[in-house]
Amino acid sequence: MRTTLLLDLDGTLADSIDVARDVYRRFLTERHRQPSDAEFDALNGPPLGVVVERLRATHDLRETAAMLLARYETLFDEAYRDVAPMPGARALLTAARRAGMACAVVTSNTAARANDWLSRRGLLASMDAVVAGPVGRGKPWPDPYLEVLRVLGRRSDEAIAIEDSTQGASAATGAAIFTLGLNRRGDDMAWPAGVCEIRELEEAIAWLTASNSTFAASTAG
Repeated sequence: MRTTLLLDLDGTLADSIDVARDVYRRFLTERHRQPSDAEFDALNGPPLGVVVERLRATHDLRETAAMLLARYETLFDEAYRDVAPMPGARALLTAARRAGMACAVVTSNTAARANDWLSRRGLLASMDAVVAGPVGRGKPWPDPYLEVLRVLGRRSDEAIAIEDSTQGASAATGAAIFTLGLNRRGDDMAWPAGVCEIRELEEAIAWLTASNSTFAASTAG
């Protein structure tokens, strides 16, 4: 029986991807650089510090890394206030709690922003832990997931993770955690091996009380 539900924040629990995309576009447009959806998608997952460093190198931005990160953080804070929970998020957390599962957020977002958003949306009380960036090397490395297992005192085979990006899914599977990949738009996602794709969070509810044999059968081969 899986006893622990681990959730990414942006694009999984929080319906924030369009907001993040707008921030990315505004950040580059301010600097007279050309944004692209392909670049944004490739940067979905790592901490903002890593994102900004990559943008600085790719677009030859002249400001210091600290100045660029401060501006990106400001833009993100302004836009994040209106982010809503993902459809099905509350139902999923309710089902997990009824099943007696521990719940935690594992995010590359900042602890302050993650905790503030969860509190304002009435979801913080459902969380046993919030592991936020930066933790170790960050996603796509498994460090954040290894940390949340340590904090909760759980094994990887007791957990199920939900991620919306291939980099986040790589972090979870790298920690040997069974992972569901949320793909609401039906994009062609190059998920890591073993990831089971879902289109809506409600689909994850059926996995919460699945037996070990069900998990083994679903991931065989």
